[in-house]
Amino acid sequence: MEIQDLAREYESKTDEELLRLALDSEQLTSEANTALTGELAKRRINRTDRLIAFREQEAQRQTELASDPGRLFSVYSIGRSRFGKARYVYNSETGMERFTTTVFVVLFYFPLIPTGTYLAERKRGFVSNQITFLEKLPLDWEQILKVWVVAAGSLLVLIWIFKLLPRLLYRP
Repeated sequence: MEIQDLAREYESKTDEELLRLALDSEQLTSEANTALTGELAKRRINRTDRLIAFREQEAQRQTELASDPGRLFSVYSIGRSRFGKARYVYNSETGMERFTTTVFVVLFYFPLIPTGTYLAERKRGFVSNQITFLEKLPLDWEQILKVWVVAAGSLLVLIWIFKLLPRLLYRP
């Protein structure tokens, strides 16, 4: 790709996209670096000052996401909880499992409203529940529908049991 083509491509990018490129400038070709430096200069973006601020923002965002996406909580079965485990990958060498999961607003443990789908990672273990959320993804509607179908089926079975139970217990 020529420098002119790269310059046109960089013109269409946002400041944030350019700064992301500048973070990985060692991965770029010399022509791409020249075009990037030119576009940053044209926009009067001080590369070093903005890069430091941008790195700090990215680190803070990753820390917040890893600590608690969507502020998971549940008080008396009302709040937010995660459901589902799609695109599951297990690394036997490290003992880590990685999967996508969806956080829902719950009412009496019933998942109602999806608030986000996340890429999560945790150490596999018998009682391991310490999850690290790596990144927020677009809502995974296939996973959401599966969770809703299982929840609705469980609710129907529970209703059926409560209707059938009195008949079994009080037979004449």
